[in-house]
Amino acid sequence: MTLLNDPASLPSPMWAVTRFLLSAGGRFPAEDARALLCPPSLLPGRQTDRDNTFTWAVRTLRDLGLVATDDDHLTLTPPARQLTVEDVAGFSDLLRVAVLDADRNAGLREDSNQTGPKDLVRALSWFLTLDAYTPFGLGDVTRLQEGALASHFPNPIVNDTRWSRFGFWGPALGLVAQPVLDTGRTGLMLVADCTAAVRRTMLAIWAKGDQVDAEDAVDRILEELPVLPGGLYSRLLDLPAPTNVASCLSLAMLRGEAEGWLSFGSPSDASREVLLADPDAVSGTRQVGVITISRGLDD
Repeated sequence: MTLLNDPASLPSPMWAVTRFLLSAGGRFPAEDARALLCPPSLLPGRQTDRDNTFTWAVRTLRDLGLVATDDDHLTLTPPARQLTVEDVAGFSDLLRVAVLDADRNAGLREDSNQTGPKDLVRALSWFLTLDAYTPFGLGDVTRLQEGALASHFPNPIVNDTRWSRFGFWGPALGLVAQPVLDTGRTGLMLVADCTAAVRRTMLAIWAKGDQVDAEDAVDRILEELPVLPGGLYSRLLDLPAPTNVASCLSLAMLRGEAEGWLSFGSPSDASREVLLADPDAVSGTRQVGVITISRGLDD
């Protein structure tokens, strides 16, 4: 399985299978599930396409540890059983944890192995080094990738298929977004906006009202999201580490203040401070000593 190439599935059909199994109590005969999720009226005359979509979704869910197959049944694993049928955000959290799992990314630095989620992890690690305020298209990333990774790694995004799949996986994991404003350009455009993943991560770690040393907060976020610049996977790939807080993480935290789920402070007795990249500040940076969590995960 390589997530940026066929035959790996995409997040939407994987969620459809997961949601069905949740509604069925977490376990269901595999062929009955196939028949219900891929009826003949769906894509009429294209039975192979229907079967492949289901098969690839199940295989990718299994590879990511969310579904088990045994005795001709599909069974949700314990983490997936904790979801509800409406919890798309929770499903995205599980996908993100599975994709970033250390065991599935063993050998990320040493060889050019593309198995598991490593192709996606390398693409995310590189893309998140880009300016978070600039939308990029396939032509941009094809050009900018050259020489960005060690010579024994193939460029992670080399054609429209891989770019298109990156455009599904990145937003589903909350680590990439589509630009809010029309860029005036044709084709898929993406920005290195990891706000969704940072928000879910921070609000899962800290409770409403918690006050956290800003540097400790950044360190913990990088631990949980190692594809961010300065995180473990980014360092393993020898990607540039920012002097201050990276553009993508700075944007996420500034958005957190604007959206009201965190607030910043710089008390005189703060032991350590971080510099966020802030294009609205005269100096281009903003000094932050502490972060206060203003909302809970379900607010």
